[in-house]
Amino acid sequence: MVELGALIFDFDGTIADSEPYHLAAFQRTFSAELGLELTEAQYRDRYLAYDDRMMMRTFLDDRDVALSPDRFGRLLDVKEAHYKDLAQDPPILPGVADLIRAASARWPLAVASGALEAEIRPVLAGAELLEYFETIVSAEMVERGKPHPESFLTALERLNGGRADAILPAACLVLEDSVAGVGAGRAAGMRVLAVTTSFPRDQLGEADRVVDSLEEIAGADALVAWFSSLSGSW
Repeated sequence: MVELGALIFDFDGTIADSEPYHLAAFQRTFSAELGLELTEAQYRDRYLAYDDRMMMRTFLDDRDVALSPDRFGRLLDVKEAHYKDLAQDPPILPGVADLIRAASARWPLAVASGALEAEIRPVLAGAELLEYFETIVSAEMVERGKPHPESFLTALERLNGGRADAILPAACLVLEDSVAGVGAGRAAGMRVLAVTTSFPRDQLGEADRVVDSLEEIAGADALVAWFSSLSGSW
């Protein structure tokens, strides 16, 4: 039986209700700078799990738009500025704060996100949650974003730094809201709990469990019992 050893949280759409602000920032950027439209459905179905660089590159490739490196870099800067203007204080999703506080008393916690560190830390600090995380892995810290497992594996590597007994991937629980994020967690060899804040339940079937809100995770003891029941059921 594999015992739960660590929790690794996605950020946008899992901890903070910030995805609408990212969408609005991309929409403003593409419309004003390039005269291109991005719909909510397109963003959700195609781009939501990507970090800014990969999202923008994929969006432009889909529309056969080629930009110089300098122009591409400017678009990233414009999008980040729009996001900061829009997302002054994105709300923490229901059940998240209670889960983080309860879980941190028993396991090490990490964030592995496609957001920028400058977008993550102020929100966690404002919600008085930053202190509960041992490490944060953000978009600029990895070469390959989700659905590649690099961010989750990097988070685990950092959690294991200095530990005599290393935590194995199979002992990690990933908390995610996106299809690509669920796939990244599974590719990392970790268990995945998905929340339906961004995708419907039927699209998150690769996860070990799907909930509509993290309020459904009643407490640490229930989490231990559920995780233990998963052993061997890959």
